[in-house]
Amino acid sequence: MAVCSDGAMSRSGSGGRKLLVTALAVVMAAAACIGGDDEADEPRDEAEEAPADGSGGGDGDGGGDGDGDGDGGDGGDGAAASDDDVVPGDEWVVDDPADHDIDAATLEEARDYAFTEGKNTQGVVVVHRGAIVAEWYAEGADADSWAASWSMAKSFTSALVGIAVEDGLIPGVDEPMSTWYPDWAADDRAAITLEDVLQMSSGLLWNESYDATAGPSDVVAMVTGASDQLAFVNDPAVDAEPQTEFNYSSGSTMLLSGVLEQATGMPVHGYARQEIFDPLGMDQAEWWQDVPGHTLTYCCLDTTSRGFARFGLLYEREGAWGDEQVVPADWVAASLEPGSATDGEYGYQWWLGQAEGLPDDLFSAQGHDGQMIYVIPSLDLVVVRNGTYVKDEGPAVADPTLFEHYPSDGLVPGRGTIQPDEWDDTEFLGPIVEAIG
Repeated sequence: MAVCSDGAMSRSGSGGRKLLVTALAVVMAAAACIGGDDEADEPRDEAEEAPADGSGGGDGDGGGDGDGDGDGGDGGDGAAASDDDVVPGDEWVVDDPADHDIDAATLEEARDYAFTEGKNTQGVVVVHRGAIVAEWYAEGADADSWAASWSMAKSFTSALVGIAVEDGLIPGVDEPMSTWYPDWAADDRAAITLEDVLQMSSGLLWNESYDATAGPSDVVAMVTGASDQLAFVNDPAVDAEPQTEFNYSSGSTMLLSGVLEQATGMPVHGYARQEIFDPLGMDQAEWWQDVPGHTLTYCCLDTTSRGFARFGLLYEREGAWGDEQVVPADWVAASLEPGSATDGEYGYQWWLGQAEGLPDDLFSAQGHDGQMIYVIPSLDLVVVRNGTYVKDEGPAVADPTLFEHYPSDGLVPGRGTIQPDEWDDTEFLGPIVEAIG
């Protein structure tokens, strides 16, 4: 189901979306619809001033109603961020693009593209040298607005695996998956390692196709019909030898929920709060769970666009956050090495390159309906794009199923996320890269 796919859908455009709509037609017909306006209004710059007490429920960065100039401070110290290791504290530094020798007029071309009618962009955050140099939101949204991750959550999951390895809770990526799924030791799955799963090259049978004519979709069945999603994925069949085929699979990443639960002795969302959210100052963050409490490690981490920018900056800083090494630097490096079966495009739950005309060191976390964290280390650049998202008002629990609370593609008006009519990474990022020079 494209609801939790990232790279495949972001490259396929409206054709893949039509297939998803076909696959979900029955579910959509049964869904309760709440009225709402699906179209984003004109974008605006984020507020120059924030409440001094940080009120508004944000990620500690402030918010406000916006005054249209987009380059004022948010309670930060206002100083240009020029050090390679600078990261935000409780508040971001917000700089004028000119302070970074960035051409503001060229930067605006990215804004124009992102907020063209039909793109359904909710928020864009551009971070250069650790400071926000541009930040734009659709009418009604701001720095405190909830944003969806969809499959960008996979990259957070990878980080947690790396932290658990560093802490000695997981022996290493060569560990067989049968360590956590003992029944696998007795059959062809015995050869599958943790690294095979991280690189989507395990050989496990999984259909993440959204074409209703291509046979039953495992991910559609999981999202629309499974209350215990870990139980749904934990007994897969083998389709190929490990490291011989790349098969993008949300089911494989859901298996990592079980790995991390057993390794850490705590729910993955709790481990994430302890090891990532709190160290990065991501106060406003919720990771969805299934009914038994298993974290949906393949998707559905809600935070703000600024929160996603913090995580992108963490990886741009090679896992360091100020004086703290949050994710081991060697894990970050290993995560950005392509798997042997991935045609150079995929590492440990991160997408590598893929955008024509952009720097070769680009890597990204990608989520359905156009959720993106782009990182370009050579430019000290992180860019976040989130699409329109109306968050469910209840607890972040997929009860009885995820689709009941987290619909995609604008399938349920006034709820969930809305896809862009099309999206081109080069058209969006190109002006930002050019503006930095």
